[in-house]
Amino acid sequence: MKKTTKFLINLTSVGSIVLIATLNASQLAVVGQPTPNNVDGGPPTQSGGPRFVQPREDIDNRPPNQRRNPVVRGGCGSISQLSLKALVPENKIGRTVSDYPTLFFYLPQTGAELAEFTLEDQSRNQIYKQDVTISNLSGVIGVSIPANKNVPPLEVGKSYRWNFTVICDSQDRSIDQMETGIVRRVELSADIRSQLEKADPRQKTVIYAENGIWQDALGTLVAARRANPNDAELVADWKILLDSVKLSEIAAEPIVPIDPQPQP
Repeated sequence: MKKTTKFLINLTSVGSIVLIATLNASQLAVVGQPTPNNVDGGPPTQSGGPRFVQPREDIDNRPPNQRRNPVVRGGCGSISQLSLKALVPENKIGRTVSDYPTLFFYLPQTGAELAEFTLEDQSRNQIYKQDVTISNLSGVIGVSIPANKNVPPLEVGKSYRWNFTVICDSQDRSIDQMETGIVRRVELSADIRSQLEKADPRQKTVIYAENGIWQDALGTLVAARRANPNDAELVADWKILLDSVKLSEIAAEPIVPIDPQPQP
């Protein structure tokens, strides 16, 4: 199985749906206690696994015309019943406390050889671009934004648009398959930081999820599962977390590591 990655430093931007929603920075800067309702309007979960509770501000600022399914204008010869999906909440808005987060995607087995990831700031300036070789690769993959001087860190209180595109035919980009969404960096309150310092990976996943920090809940659980692939409790947590954002169909798919990313 070929699992190599490479980087392109050109500034060619991929056309996509404009999603960045305007949000007061003060609403995003500090995360305190869980919001009273989750995406479905139910109460936050205090036990029973890491169920995600999306912050009310993100629910109220849902980008217009947002869809769960990716933009599909053609096909890449997929032999899977599942399609390309970003592992994010339904409205494609995910919070992080990291200045260089990792985003996760489900990639079905297709005839495509290359995928492309781009990140843009609120002014639509492209700040990062990466090409990922995906020949014979399928499952849940992570794309990390590298921490180096050539890539600016995500700023607290700001939103960034990402695009993940499977290139079905490099000569005809009109049949690309694409997912796009928003990542927002926030800062944790002192209380949550204190809880995290005392928590093990499973507990950290629950703390992040119940406080609306999707990317870090997912990333923490992915790391734990990679370290302990046969742990039944972690497998159960994985199903619960994905089910809480209506991605239960992805739960049985493998988590696929990719080669370490070279620094651009």
